[in-house]
Parts: sequence; structure tokens; C-alpha cells
Amino acid sequence: MADYYSHTVVQPDIPKAAFTALEFKLMCEMFEHEMSGEDVYFFSSMGPSNLVFIGIDEAKALIAEDAGIASRITEQVETALAELDDAEIEIELDFSDLEYETILQDVVRRSALDFVEIMSAWTCSKMRPDGFGGAASLISADRIAVMSTGQFLEEEIGRLELRHGPE
Repeated sequence: MADYYSHTVVQPDIPKAAFTALEFKLMCEMFEHEMSGEDVYFFSSMGPSNLVFIGIDEAKALIAEDAGIASRITEQVETALAELDDAEIEIELDFSDLEYETILQDVVRRSALDFVEIMSAWTCSKMRPDGFGGAASLISADRIAVMSTGQFLEEEIGRLELRHGPE
């Protein structure tokens, strides 16, 4: 069986104060991180976590810390909390749709950052053709642009065919 990895780095280091308490908690659950003074460096040696579990009381307390600050993830968590059964003690958040990019875009919108970069290298423990590649994301206040190495190659092959015609 092959193991797939998505080594990921977020650049530049981001001021911790740019995050809401909930955003920071969720980013720290999805990524490994290191503090550098007042800034935080996010990275993942295996790949960002897709599932985050957080206690309901903790989620509510984190939301209350930054009441009134615009955050799309806070709105999503509030909606999820409202839909929970009274017996639940924690909330399960599925980040498989790359919600961390939305968090980072909100951070860019509220901070002095012009953009955030995310770079991922996809590797595999066996030499499988589908186990290698990568992607880059550039997140600004008004746009999230993402391109994988596969997309890059497709576009460049298309340009070659336009220039030289199909063989």
C-alpha cells in the first residue's frame, strides 16, 4: 500500500493578531505551526488535516472573544452549532474543501498583508504516477488563485499544440 503526502507551507509568517481566536484555533488544528515572536509560521509535513473536532463550549467561547469581527468560518461554525443536537459535546468540522484558504483570505482582508502563498508538494512512498506533483495558491483580499502542476502541464501542452498543431 502506498502512502500519499502533501507537504505544505504557508508564507509569509502571519501576525497572530490578524486571526480571530476561532480562526487561529482551527488553523493550529489543521497545520503544524511555529511561533516567531508575534508571528506564526504554518506548515504541514504530511498534509493539512481535513477533520477538526472542537468542543462546543470551547467553540462558543472562541466565537464570543471576537464578536463583531467579519469571519466566514465563524459564520459557518455558528450555523453548524445551531444545527447540533443538545446531547452533542463537540463539533466535527470537515475541511476537505480547503476552507483554510477562506480563513486566510479573511485574514488578508483584515490585515496589512497583500497576499498569502500556499505551496504544496505531493509525494508518495512508492513510485506511482498519480503520487507526485504539487500546487500553489495565491490568496489576496479579492481572489484565491490555485494551480496544480498537472494544470500547468495541460496548459503548456495546449499552447504547444496551438503553435505546432496536433501531430
